[in-house]
Amino acid sequence: MTPEEPFAVLGLAPTMDPVAVKSAYFAALARHPPHQDQEGFQRLRRAYEALTRPGGLAVAYLTSPVDVQTLARDARERFDAPLEKAAVVALAARAGAETVARWVERCSRMSWDEALRAFRT
Repeated sequence: MTPEEPFAVLGLAPTMDPVAVKSAYFAALARHPPHQDQEGFQRLRRAYEALTRPGGLAVAYLTSPVDVQTLARDARERFDAPLEKAAVVALAARAGAETVARWVERCSRMSWDEALRAFRT
């Protein structure tokens, strides 16, 4: 039995969560009861034991085909994109505030009519 097979037999994605393994095992037992499907039950039992014996779960999980590079890239895209967007928005707001401050300062030196003309242009 290869390390990925126990997960496939239980219909479970590779995981380190013992509760998920146990839940998948009991769900699979409902589909293959021991008194009706002895062969299916034996496959489930071997898979469950392979995943629950000491060191079995960690070994099976760590040898499963997990692409760490893809997971890291996806995490960076998910978390870095909103941070970059927030930085751009903050810079735009700061530039806008500086522009408004400069415009107010310039208009404060003008007469009311000059300020209205400057505003309309």
